[in-house]
Amino acid sequence: MNRGFALLAAIFVAALMANTAHAEGPVMIVDDPAVLAALDARGFDFAGIFGVEGKGDLKTLYDRAPAYHQIVETIAGDVAALRAEMKAGGRPLYEVTDGNVGRIIDMRWLKTDAARFRLVGVINRLDRRDFAEIRGNGGCGEVRFIYRLAYSFKKNGKVLASRLPFNFNAIYSAAPDADGGCVGVAGRWTPQLDETVDIGWLIGGPLEKAGLSFKQLELNAQMVRFPSGQETEFGGQAAYLMRIFGIDGRRSVKSRWKTRPTWRGLPTTPR
Repeated sequence: MNRGFALLAAIFVAALMANTAHAEGPVMIVDDPAVLAALDARGFDFAGIFGVEGKGDLKTLYDRAPAYHQIVETIAGDVAALRAEMKAGGRPLYEVTDGNVGRIIDMRWLKTDAARFRLVGVINRLDRRDFAEIRGNGGCGEVRFIYRLAYSFKKNGKVLASRLPFNFNAIYSAAPDADGGCVGVAGRWTPQLDETVDIGWLIGGPLEKAGLSFKQLELNAQMVRFPSGQETEFGGQAAYLMRIFGIDGRRSVKSRWKTRPTWRGLPTTPR
């Protein structure tokens, strides 16, 4: 067997194995950057949740979407309350510092034209059907769109760009089949041998908007960070804010927490 024939055989076997694996079960996670960027540009962007078309920067969204504006102000209130509590316990926090001290998120990131929330993942949660049945809601589970805060701007002639550990999870309920079952819904997540998981397959199949209805927006974001030089027992420490919001288009927001927000990962008083 010559090398050329062996190479072709290896490519054929690899392709066959890839196709076989491709069709073994449903797609559970969409994380290909190119596909996600295409979805973001084709109506699955964060601004679209609030009914805002065109520019997706956060200044535009803050100015044009009252619901997003309310979310930002709610978060700002949570952050201010934690900051005051931490300061009372002897742990002041700073937005901008080069010192070995506690850092707190700069809320200006959420309303600047230098930042936006980019789509970084789509999750198939057909397994959530059980929870819908318990509540008597029906449906075929959920589809979750994960958006992460990203920025890009020029300074001294250089482009500075990165992402921040600040995420929104937009949750959509998946409608059942015409007969009330979920076999068809599950099948749409399973590509055939000759199909590729690209934007066309997604939009025309599992992400067809007619089969999705918005449920809620979940926040999971790092708000406070203590460096390892200050928190030597933990090698650094962080606090994450978690909230759930119900949204009525561009107009209004209702936080679904009836009490105080949930903070994860940080005591509010010194040990």
